[in-house]
Amino acid sequence: MWFRRMVVAVAAYALFAGGLATLYVVEQQAGRNAVEDAPRALLSAGEATAAATQPDRVDLTSYLGTFWVQYDAHGAPIAGNGYLDGALAQVPHGVLDTAKATGEGDAVSWEPGQGLRFAIVAQPVGDGVVVAGQSLQRTEDRATRTLIYIGLALVAGAFVVAAAVGADALLTQRRLTP
Repeated sequence: MWFRRMVVAVAAYALFAGGLATLYVVEQQAGRNAVEDAPRALLSAGEATAAATQPDRVDLTSYLGTFWVQYDAHGAPIAGNGYLDGALAQVPHGVLDTAKATGEGDAVSWEPGQGLRFAIVAQPVGDGVVVAGQSLQRTEDRATRTLIYIGLALVAGAFVVAAAVGADALLTQRRLTP
């Protein structure tokens, strides 16, 4: 009887943990997908509007807002405001090739250096491609905080299960003791 109660308690905790894991994945993916919204909006406004509404030059090592870079038919950056190491940012050619091949906005995560991650959207324009992006730092910070909260909830859940099993063992022992 006691073993069956223990199995039920462990199964309930496993369901609880699975629910929290699902919650984390949903939250993390929702945040990751939402960070593409601003770059997509910037691309939909058109190159002239993007240039007019954006700062002239931003250093992507510290900038958290949206940026854009236009590439020519050969994949060389020719305009924009997103700079790395003093030059217009260069995304991998595969991103540009995929955007040209599909004819639509290709959204990927780009990691140009240690600690730098961006959600970028590449859209073909004429013979070239325009890429707009935004730092993933805030999104990843939120996901980390969510993971910490979930970890704390798992620990609290383990204490609740342990307390319930302990209380059950004490009550069962008292009932059996004359």
